[in-house]
Amino acid sequence: MKTAEQLPLSATVTYSAAVYAGDAVTSVCLGWVFAPSRRLGLRWLRAQAYRFADALDPYPPRTWWAPGPLLHQVDLPVPDAPTELRAWADDDECQDLALRTLAAGHRFDFIARDHTCWYGLTARPLVTHSLCPRPGALVTA
Repeated sequence: MKTAEQLPLSATVTYSAAVYAGDAVTSVCLGWVFAPSRRLGLRWLRAQAYRFADALDPYPPRTWWAPGPLLHQVDLPVPDAPTELRAWADDDECQDLALRTLAAGHRFDFIARDHTCWYGLTARPLVTHSLCPRPGALVTA
């Protein structure tokens, strides 16, 4: 895909962001949004990453509904999807990489796995062409 500077004046770029989950047999779309900018699309993905992580594994600093003594850490030698989702959402370098990937016109994917399931975050640019030029773009004969 071309960068925004290379697109014709009649082209508009929106961004599709979606979250999926599945196992070895199935895949389910858990939600999606169309965003006017790549930043807003990624902001939505970050919120979804936190939402999934907190639903799968309550995180004491953000779990107001469960008093501290109810929660304790369990060390198991298996992949931990909630930790991976939180780490991706908290890492500014990962966010910058995702922004650059989308700016270059490519699809961005992140997948976190645990011992039974996987959780995927994806965003991609969508280019649409309108029959009328953008406002402010004059066509002269």
